Amino acid sequence: MHARFPILKPFTIYHLPFTILVCVLLWSCRHDEVIYPTIPTEVTTEVQKGGLYVLCEGNMGSNKARLDYMNLETGTYYANWYGAQNPTQVKELGDVGNDIQQYGSRLYAVINCSHRVEIMDLQARHIGSVDIPNCRYVAFYGGKAYVSAYVGSIADPDMLGSVFEIDTASLKITREVKVGHQPDELCVVGDELFVVNSGGYITNRHDSTVSVIDLASLTEKQKIIVGKNPQRIRVDDRQQLWVATDNGLYVLANKQVKTVLPIHANNLSVLGSTVYVLDHANKQVRGISTADYQYSKVYPLSSYENPYGMLATDEALYITDAKNYVSSGVLHCYGYDGTERWTAMTGDIPGHLCRVTGTYEQKQDTTPVAHNSAYLYKVYEYLPAMGQFVNVLPAYEEGDDAAAMCRKCEKALANNAGGMVTLGGWGGYITFGFDHPVENKEGRDTQILGNAFYMTGSTEYGSSEPGIVLVSVDANKNGQPDDTWYELKGSLYDDPKTDHAFSRTYTRAGDTLQNEFHSQPYYPQWLTADAYTLKGAKITPQTVTISGQNVQRILEYGYVDNKPNKDVEGTSFDISWAVDADGNAVTLSAIDFVRVYNASDEVLGATGELSTEITGAIDLHVQ
Repeated sequence: MHARFPILKPFTIYHLPFTILVCVLLWSCRHDEVIYPTIPTEVTTEVQKGGLYVLCEGNMGSNKARLDYMNLETGTYYANWYGAQNPTQVKELGDVGNDIQQYGSRLYAVINCSHRVEIMDLQARHIGSVDIPNCRYVAFYGGKAYVSAYVGSIADPDMLGSVFEIDTASLKITREVKVGHQPDELCVVGDELFVVNSGGYITNRHDSTVSVIDLASLTEKQKIIVGKNPQRIRVDDRQQLWVATDNGLYVLANKQVKTVLPIHANNLSVLGSTVYVLDHANKQVRGISTADYQYSKVYPLSSYENPYGMLATDEALYITDAKNYVSSGVLHCYGYDGTERWTAMTGDIPGHLCRVTGTYEQKQDTTPVAHNSAYLYKVYEYLPAMGQFVNVLPAYEEGDDAAAMCRKCEKALANNAGGMVTLGGWGGYITFGFDHPVENKEGRDTQILGNAFYMTGSTEYGSSEPGIVLVSVDANKNGQPDDTWYELKGSLYDDPKTDHAFSRTYTRAGDTLQNEFHSQPYYPQWLTADAYTLKGAKITPQTVTISGQNVQRILEYGYVDNKPNKDVEGTSFDISWAVDADGNAVTLSAIDFVRVYNASDEVLGATGELSTEITGAIDLHVQ
């Protein structure tokens, strides 16, 4: 894509019969157990960005942990959102939801009595899980998740709890460190992890320490003595730590107790220079200054039965009422002037709130992908070459890995969503598939969309950034694109200037191509390696100058992002064009995977490289 061409923001169409479709899917997939369908409720006309997840704990032993979702852009509250997004997950989230946090483009939900951490994308679709006994809370640093866990036996009170380190790329436990008795909340300050040790199971002698963990070595450096039974910990704008204990609210600075406030804090939330403290006993929320520890605001909760969860955001203060702890709770939204804006019914014991941010989740597409859909369904691989829109289309966020970027590509492209994905410079590629094999029938079989266009008054020249198409059959039946690839022979395949054995190595150190329009890193930031090599065919340059403007010759056929999408034949491909590595024709009755890579190697001064863009794919045989 040239820098001079603007990117148009796509719009999303919301389909009304979603709830009906979800109910049918849930019944067909899990008819042997009770499933609670997603129920959308319009609760407000306010418009904000992104959304809010509400993790409802559910009663211990009932397997009723539930994840609700509040779409802040539409004002709609969705009960049991996780269940609708994951109709094949047995027992849904599981037993006792204890924490939920966003890291990069993923959600991490700690399910205490099911002994696992559930990892989802920002639409709450299941990605994977990690088994950790009696897990409690999670924090993040440098591509790692740190999970506190009681693990110790009630019968053996000297058994210490642990913090487990999870690699967010592989979702594997990499290290473990022993801390105090029954560790609960934890937070990162600099390169250190602070963990409160509650001794929650040892009722006759609670713990009263905060463990300080060196993250480089993952070793406990020291313990800080605080009040009895510490459970909550937050870091404020001054790098002070606020620790809620049975003996008051402790404030730590430089790993020492600075002051103790005579307040019992059941929950804490930090916003700017204010710490919001939920006091269950007095049924109120207090705002406390991080500078002088004075109470700045008091919000009465006299109408609440049991104030429980809380989150302060830039737009609003969210507080939940757990009611009687056995039936539905309530989520309340307040302005900071104390005015209640709206309420919504939640699941049982709504305890943990997560405000999702960033670009990926701003439109929650509630349209399920139908079986035998005509549109691109799954992205298996995404590895662009360095280019001016890499880390932008789609947007990279700290903590994203290769899997997260694939999910972002899916968000942009799947189900004809109207988004766009760049492949960067020469060799950058994407691998995708449909929810079924694409059959080789008479005529063209699949259409792959880009953003090419003709120059005014011509169909011979325009913006053409050609991508070569490869196809593969899942011969080993493992559902992965790791079998033989075949090229769909385009019009330049037999051109003597086409180099079929080209390769290039891109390095992080070589990331120096920034232009005046795009100054972000061009090297894919989610890669852990400092170099990678791409191989394939390179076509001869097609750019010419007409009336002082750089344009490209439009190729005859067989390339992505070469002709406008409205030219269905010009953007479609026939599986019968397939050839093997030696150029011999092969017969394929159907294909399972498609790969597109940029075949151009041109950089046009200030406007940047020619980079193939993908905006979708269609199986032309599905109506």
